[in-house]
Amino acid sequence: MVITFTTLLVLCVVFCNSSYGFSTTNNIIIRRPDRSIIQEDSYRDYCNGCNRPLPQCLCEHLPEEKIGLDTKVLVLQHPVEFRRKTISTVPLLTLVLDECRVLVGRSFDVELETIIHGACNEGRMPLLLFPGPNATVLEDSNAMEQLKSAHYNSSDTIAEFGPAKYLLIIVDGTWTQAKRMVRNSPVLLQKCNPIQFTGTKDVSIYDAIRKQPEIHCLSTLESCVRTLKLLEPTNVKTDEASKHLLDSLRSMIFTQLKYEETHLQKNPDLVRNSSKLKAKKERQKNILSTSFSRTEDNTGDDAILPDGYKLRPLLESDAEFVDSRWPYRSKKSLVMIRKQIVADNRNSTRTGFGSTCLGIEHRGRLVACIMRHTNGSIGILHVDEDHRRQRLGEMLLSSATKALQQNDVAAFAFILEGNTASESLFTKMGWEKMYSGKKGTGKRRAKRLWEFKAE
Repeated sequence: MVITFTTLLVLCVVFCNSSYGFSTTNNIIIRRPDRSIIQEDSYRDYCNGCNRPLPQCLCEHLPEEKIGLDTKVLVLQHPVEFRRKTISTVPLLTLVLDECRVLVGRSFDVELETIIHGACNEGRMPLLLFPGPNATVLEDSNAMEQLKSAHYNSSDTIAEFGPAKYLLIIVDGTWTQAKRMVRNSPVLLQKCNPIQFTGTKDVSIYDAIRKQPEIHCLSTLESCVRTLKLLEPTNVKTDEASKHLLDSLRSMIFTQLKYEETHLQKNPDLVRNSSKLKAKKERQKNILSTSFSRTEDNTGDDAILPDGYKLRPLLESDAEFVDSRWPYRSKKSLVMIRKQIVADNRNSTRTGFGSTCLGIEHRGRLVACIMRHTNGSIGILHVDEDHRRQRLGEMLLSSATKALQQNDVAAFAFILEGNTASESLFTKMGWEKMYSGKKGTGKRRAKRLWEFKAE
């Protein structure tokens, strides 16, 4: 029997077509994945409470039960923003507020009109948070009267429902996306009263992970918080909801920054524009120094800092500076310092009090530091040689001590016997040595326990 080359080719194709797990497309053999061998462990584990990856769980910042306000919130979210689930602030709104609904799309008509009509039947005033020349400024003294007048003159409903209640509609997207969504949803401007609030000098916390178009711009969550406070200024639940929302936002940002730092350390080749990355790091430091440390509330000592100096909490990227200044550093100390800084920032975010791991920078460069060890003691107080005799050490010790008092934690430290500079500083700041036994000499000098004695 003679088998030609053509016969062999036909046999091969027939065999491939009939074999399990193979298919042909344009004579190209493609192997189908055997889904039976895919293990569940290969997928990310998500928290059942907040629906976020377990390492990014926010449940400790959420209320036990969702908070109900007089104002209902409706978020119109652009599909592109919907896909940014890890860094989107909208899911946090639904986790905290009881009356919060999200619609995803590029334009809204029938469903949105039904929701607005239902709100009007409940006696609610539909408000669209969207700046413009015709928008009512909520900070104005007669803003509420203007809204009531506009609503009941343009609506078919009768004002027989007592105190005003609202349906707050927020558009989530970039400015370009938001303008297009409003333009493609004419019912918004036809049925809703546009509102806005005045600009703010405070930089958005969200700017640390996603640059805002202008310095006065806020994230969707921050805008919602500010609007709710203006609409319900006397409602105690509004303050409670605002605290949970902002705490969860800070935690989300801090976690995102930590993973971003870790990712860049593992993959340094991914950095394509070093100058842009440097500018981003500088922006993050400036934002976190005001948002996380709450310096003005917790220290009240900014006035004693010389010009050009700035107190801020230590960041994970500052660990190398702290480790290089510590005389007792070891091969494992850098990891320990980095973990402690991360834990301190997380605790500061959770409690709302100041940080105990602090640094002072001069013209953008870190020059002094102090931190709390894993055993709870204050240590690694250091000021670079060129920046001493300017009371920077006093500032660091005072701020760290106050943060410990706010957390209702005992303030103590261990100072090596004979370290007169540290002993003088701690004594001046109200600390006392608890025991003075045998001094020892050289490397055998004893570490003495010092405690802060509150007045």
